[in-house]
Amino acid sequence: MINQFELVPRDSPAPMILYWMVIFIVSLGLIDSRSLNRKKRITLYLTTLIIAGVILGGIPHVVLPIEYTLTTIASGGGLISVLHPLAICTVIIAFSFVVGRVFCGYGCPVGVIQELISQINFPSDFTKYQKNTTHVEISSRISTRIRWIYFCVLIITSIIGFNLVSVTSPMSVFLFIMGSSLVSMIVISILSIFLYRPWCRFFCPFGAASAFCSQFATIKYRRTDDCTECGDCEITCPTQEAFDHSKKGECYFCNRCIEVCPQDAIKYDLDI
Repeated sequence: MINQFELVPRDSPAPMILYWMVIFIVSLGLIDSRSLNRKKRITLYLTTLIIAGVILGGIPHVVLPIEYTLTTIASGGGLISVLHPLAICTVIIAFSFVVGRVFCGYGCPVGVIQELISQINFPSDFTKYQKNTTHVEISSRISTRIRWIYFCVLIITSIIGFNLVSVTSPMSVFLFIMGSSLVSMIVISILSIFLYRPWCRFFCPFGAASAFCSQFATIKYRRTDDCTECGDCEITCPTQEAFDHSKKGECYFCNRCIEVCPQDAIKYDLDI
């Protein structure tokens, strides 16, 4: 029997990059056309999990260039060897300046696992969300502080010769490389029941850069003149980014705000 991973050339990033392009275009099209409902969201999440995670083994992933760089720093090697993967990572981050965190929302297999689990305690139904008391809400200000403290720790540990991100990252679990990556995935999965996207919001080094850039995105979710200030979207948003003038750096396009809005007063729009 042929191993499924033998079907994918491990030395070529082309299949994954092609998938990223497809899922990016599809998800962005659904968001822009306001036709992204819960059924379509779940379908996109499962598609990324199966194709990007199971079939392609999660390789390459956007944390990998950062991991390579930190490993190179830890080993005292030259950074020339990591310029190519860093270039790919930089291009994806650059898109965050324009369209926000669409990739984090729908292109990352670890991200979609957390999103799928979050459906348990972070429902898009306003009434159910209000009645649910088992989820923990942490403000973007606190999550940002934790994220950047952790990022600084990654840099410091790399300088002294230890690559912490390779130990804490769950990405290798898709290659069935167990050990610390399996432990990380189990912990993240359990935390995702109570905390919304804990890896993305607190520990992912790519997420730190993408969140910063997405604050300046020219196209993002905005309220229209039909808004009655009912506050349903603000209560339901798991990252507290649904406020009228929030920067949307932690918006993963989960669409909860759209689904609970009684006036259909939120649209993905250009800031002009």
